[in-house]
Amino acid sequence: MKVVDIPLEQLREAPWNANILDEGMEDKLRTSIRRYGFVQNLVVRPVNGAYEVISGNQRLKILADAGVTTVPCVVVEVDDAHARLLAEAMNRVHGEDDLGLRAELVREVLEQLPEEEVLSLLPETAESLKAIASLGQEDIAGYLDAWTRAQAARLRQLQFQLTPGQLEVIEEALQRVVPMAKEERGGSPNVKGTALFLLCKRFLEEDGS
Repeated sequence: MKVVDIPLEQLREAPWNANILDEGMEDKLRTSIRRYGFVQNLVVRPVNGAYEVISGNQRLKILADAGVTTVPCVVVEVDDAHARLLAEAMNRVHGEDDLGLRAELVREVLEQLPEEEVLSLLPETAESLKAIASLGQEDIAGYLDAWTRAQAARLRQLQFQLTPGQLEVIEEALQRVVPMAKEERGGSPNVKGTALFLLCKRFLEEDGS
């Protein structure tokens, strides 16, 4: 295993990559890379004279948009099955946060940085961030209430499989609602997610059942 700088033009997104980011999370990743630089190498394998990205497909897209020409990569020699297994392991195997330590960390960060800057990088809403920061500052009942509010306020992802025709209709509908979604206060920072919510809400109100 070695780390080498590889021209972006030789890197290929894995067609079997199952890890996706919605628009809001992609914006946060883009902000992180722009602010702190490229701090995590891609993991790639040689395939047919190029390099297939095993881990880092979302970062690859953002780097391409930013005009980056070379990318530091960890090169591994694995077959198809092990490439997929490694990708799944890197995307899914993570530790669990100690809530007390995470709350302390968030409070310290918020003492030094504006809330808007923190929200631009973390997958949280303003409400969930506030709830996390309050953990450990109250009695046990307050602690449990803050923890419950933090979990309820976190962003969730939905994944749909659509035909090209269905996708075209949905994209057009969302774009028409985006101006209203941008004016929505206190909701998700994901504009398209908020637009979808407003469409569904209007349907339910008009349906009246």
